[in-house]
Amino acid sequence: MKNPNELKDLLSELEEKGSSYFVDFITTKGIQAGVIRLHPGEIDTQEPHSVDEVYYVIEGSGFIKLDYKNDPIKQGTFIFVPAGSEHRFHGNTRDLLIFYALGK
Repeated sequence: MKNPNELKDLLSELEEKGSSYFVDFITTKGIQAGVIRLHPGEIDTQEPHSVDEVYYVIEGSGFIKLDYKNDPIKQGTFIFVPAGSEHRFHGNTRDLLIFYALGK
């Protein structure tokens, strides 16, 4: 695990991976954290997680579908997703960049 991390380096790592829209920069016994970059039209394939999650919108805007409700999100929005909840980011017209953290 590299520490500290710079956002530009994480985005470069995403470019290198090519097929993934997220990259973890912390994975320990207690926490998993990383960055999601969702291009317009790209599908967020997340499944419900067994732990609570926190998201922060770094850049862009769109919507989060949390269970059966769609809420608008934009730069500066914090989102709490309880364990077991269905959730998807969608509706962005330009790149959506999001920080995430999950307890383990």
